[in-house]
Amino acid sequence: MAAIPSSHSSETATDRPVLSLLNKRIRALRKKLNRISQMEESLSRGKSLNKEQQETLRSKSFIVSLIDELERFRQPLLQAVDQEIQIALAETQSEEKKAQERSESDESGVVADLLKLVYFGSMFDVRTLSMAQDNYMRRTHERNCCLSYDYVTDDDAAGDPLNDFDLDLVALLGGLLTSRPPHSRLSHKDSLKMCVERANLWLSNSNRPIQPNSSVTYTGLREKLNKIMASDYFTTTPQIIAPIQVAAAVGNFTSFQDLLHRSIIPHVGVIGPVEGLAAGSEQEVIQRGRWL
Repeated sequence: MAAIPSSHSSETATDRPVLSLLNKRIRALRKKLNRISQMEESLSRGKSLNKEQQETLRSKSFIVSLIDELERFRQPLLQAVDQEIQIALAETQSEEKKAQERSESDESGVVADLLKLVYFGSMFDVRTLSMAQDNYMRRTHERNCCLSYDYVTDDDAAGDPLNDFDLDLVALLGGLLTSRPPHSRLSHKDSLKMCVERANLWLSNSNRPIQPNSSVTYTGLREKLNKIMASDYFTTTPQIIAPIQVAAAVGNFTSFQDLLHRSIIPHVGVIGPVEGLAAGSEQEVIQRGRWL
């Protein structure tokens, strides 16, 4: 007599552990039911059964009902397992998100901690101001060297050569990351918070503009800085030269007093409140093309 057919009699390779266990139990019961069918066929042919076979034969109704119960239980069990998996995935994703947020918070905290030193180090530095003329000459010399190294590159894929405006932008953002804008009415606490926000935008390579109403983005400026870092200017060991030689290399330069009154960063908006406004007014305007 042929075995009783079942649409779920075979276990697929994709069965999950719980369903695999259920399938194994059903297969074992079906094998037992097949043996009972063979016993019934033997009885119909006049063969006798021993005591054990008779006990097995009497269990037929129980085995049939058990197989039926397990078959009905299969689909609800499958749904319950799927729900359990979804819950576990949701919990895992939630934990991963929390871990990522903690990591980002820790990273932001490290940036904020470092910027505290840079911010107040710049704020309290008077020695640099006392050497303003010398610093101006040396920094102008550095700018000229940077542009010269970039100009003589043989890499045609390097894009447009750097220019003074690119270096002005790097200097501008560097100042915005590490200091309070001149004539700002922000407290040091709020100003430092803005520095941290800008630093995080820089680290995330944001496409946001570095200043309102500006077409220059953090991503675009990073490309300029990467171009500087990739040039021989970055790896060349500097030579110590006397200030008079620096002055000769720089060429014509204005006095420090004149520098304070000239525009060195054209066309870039720097946000700051207007001096002389009525008390309590927080109106802000874009001061274009000046370090104030």
